[in-house]
Amino acid sequence: MSGESDFDKDEALFLSIMYSFHAAAMQQMGKIANPLTGKVERDLNAARGTIDVLIMFQKKTQGNLKDRERRILNNLVTELQLNFVDESKRAAAAEEKERAPQEKAEVAAEPAGEEAEAAPPAPEEVGAEEEKEKVAAEAEGGEGAPERPTKKKAKRGRRPEKKGES
Repeated sequence: MSGESDFDKDEALFLSIMYSFHAAAMQQMGKIANPLTGKVERDLNAARGTIDVLIMFQKKTQGNLKDRERRILNNLVTELQLNFVDESKRAAAAEEKERAPQEKAEVAAEPAGEEAEAAPPAPEEVGAEEEKEKVAAEAEGGEGAPERPTKKKAKRGRRPEKKGES
């Protein structure tokens, strides 16, 4: 019967919950396949949230856990944080890899020398440049600032004629 006294139901339930969060975070980071779909999917924002939940458990249970529970929880959080950093770096490298061929293609498409100066900007650049110019002009109050009718101008309409003018 001494084997039964070593078993702590609350400890087992607590660790079960912690391991569930751990498995969810590993799945969200793409380290293990989704058991429902069998596919490996990555959602780093969801993984960050799950890791944050475990960190919250660390804080809220501080001083109330047995040594074993505390050690396991600390190890789970540390393992997840290290894996998260690893996956974040991989995601950033993959994005960089995708952008590099696009940027090279854009650079190759641009004419060199004087032709480059005369080339019209790309459509998406036009809107951004116009917006920057408007903002700058509004800040300076100079030309190019969009006219904003004031209440006085809107009420007056045309300027009244002076007597004697026709």
